[in-house]
Amino acid sequence: MPNNTSLTSFVHSNKGGSQLVHDDFVFNLNKKTTTKLYWRCTMTNCTVYIHTDTNNNLLHITGEHNHLFEPQTLRVKQFRTVLKERVVNETVPIQKIYDEEIAKANLSVDVLASIPLAHHIQPGLNQARRKLTPILPESNSFDIPEAYQTTASGEPFLICDKLVSRKKRMLIFGSPNQLQLLFDSSIIFLDGTFRSTPPFFDQIFTIHGLKFDCAFPCIFALLPDRKKSTYQQLFKELNAVAVSMGRTWKPDQIMSDFETSLIPAISTEFPESVHKGCYFHFSQCLYRRIQSLGLATAYSHDESVRSCCRKLMALPLLPIQEVETSFYDLRATADPTVKLQLRELFLYFDEYWINNIPIKMWNIHDNQHRTNNICEGFHNRLNRRMEQAHANIWSFIRCIVREESRFQHLYVQINTGSKRRPRSSYTNGIQKRIDTLMQRYNNKQID
Repeated sequence: MPNNTSLTSFVHSNKGGSQLVHDDFVFNLNKKTTTKLYWRCTMTNCTVYIHTDTNNNLLHITGEHNHLFEPQTLRVKQFRTVLKERVVNETVPIQKIYDEEIAKANLSVDVLASIPLAHHIQPGLNQARRKLTPILPESNSFDIPEAYQTTASGEPFLICDKLVSRKKRMLIFGSPNQLQLLFDSSIIFLDGTFRSTPPFFDQIFTIHGLKFDCAFPCIFALLPDRKKSTYQQLFKELNAVAVSMGRTWKPDQIMSDFETSLIPAISTEFPESVHKGCYFHFSQCLYRRIQSLGLATAYSHDESVRSCCRKLMALPLLPIQEVETSFYDLRATADPTVKLQLRELFLYFDEYWINNIPIKMWNIHDNQHRTNNICEGFHNRLNRRMEQAHANIWSFIRCIVREESRFQHLYVQINTGSKRRPRSSYTNGIQKRIDTLMQRYNNKQID
């Protein structure tokens, strides 16, 4: 009977096959049947054999080794195995993976001397990566292999693959659990990112849902442009999925940025939902206008100018019925010099935020969720995981498959009572300051 305390693992051979490691000795596969695998020690003239079943459970060992094991050789094999597994499963550059594994392996001098340099083994690692990666497409007309249409656990992941026009393609990904959470969410968060978008697409558009006050990525969509019709097509496809699942998709509230083509698409497809704009994006739009008008220096060095601009940025925090009056009061009572400096800014605010974008969209006085930073933070994470701008389509899909696996882990934890990750002290501090100021304003303690 095999010793139950013995350790059995596997490494890759130089030719890419599997080798069994038992008590630090290495074995090659010698023969295979429908029920058993027969392994033989790699050392010439050593007659030790191991039998395992097809699930790699140890069944039998025969013979005794006539040599000592070689820890140096084994350690090199283990290093190369870890290296290869990362190379075929990640999109990180091979040189970076090599450097990271060398740094954390804590190898002896003898082992380091035996490990090939990165440029010596990179061709083989590149070949291993290419074997698992389909040919890179040269246009938006390409087939998606079945292996890239499912999650890591084998569930359906590619929801929609269609042409929205003759040369423009839309892909939508989401697992059954992600869809279930999305259609259960009373609040959803929408946002796009561009840095990691694969070639032949314009943006990665994500939709987050909320459960137990914790946000989860539910939809990853590759869109060909930023047109109203494309956003409408996305929402129609997801609504059709909801119907096929016996669900209705009518979120109470939708939060997004102020993209001019997205706003009417949401209004058309979700007429009963309250559409709120992100306060962070509102402030960002205003500050970018300050910069484009050449007011950045005055904002930085003139307290009167800065105070007036900040009051504009604070208007969304007021009760909605007071916003318009407060804006015109601010413009009327501003110092004449400041009013002259900010003339174009006041004009822009009046034309765009008062008379173009509905005030109810950017007013967040009674909102629990005031920003779309949930999506922003996720996109930053996604961009870091992709490692490079505009990675190829296969790297992108592998990345979001890993994100779906992470979703499943967090989803199980939240469902079984684990606490959500706490907000940073900075975020909590900002939130408390806003809440305090709004309370003082409501109590007539400040103007």
